[in-house]
Amino acid sequence: MRFYLIDRIRNLNLGSSIETVKCWTLSEEYFSEHFPSFPVVPGVLLTESMAQSLGLLLEKSHQEKFGEKHGEVFAILSIIQKAKFKGFVRPGDQSIIKATLKSLDPSMGSGHAEVFVDGEKRAEAELVFRLFPQEVAGASLPELKEHRARYHRMISGAGDAQV
Repeated sequence: MRFYLIDRIRNLNLGSSIETVKCWTLSEEYFSEHFPSFPVVPGVLLTESMAQSLGLLLEKSHQEKFGEKHGEVFAILSIIQKAKFKGFVRPGDQSIIKATLKSLDPSMGSGHAEVFVDGEKRAEAELVFRLFPQEVAGASLPELKEHRARYHRMISGAGDAQV
């Protein structure tokens, strides 16, 4: 993954919802070209921040609900529906991403996600994911699995604890 668009998990309710934080800094490379005199977060990255948050909720909720029978899964974004961008997100803004689970079965999941800055909604979307066993998605490679585990520990604020 090239862009890590979750800095911290504030709240995780398995099977229900997640709230994450992303702090956007001017040093991020995409601001130099999007746009030089008026830097704003590209809509595709706002969508990706929502997808990463909801994807994490889906993976962890799936593990709790189906893990014994189906093992760990990797959530891959499949459909973006009803995406709306309601305002700019600029360097220095702290985004709060709130996502809620709508459906979850062994192979698919969906939900609604929103991005807020200073309490004002800036973006929202309905997202659908396919859930693949980690070995099918390539996520079972030892180095990738450990990398993802370190990232999840870091954003959960849990140090070496499990997310």
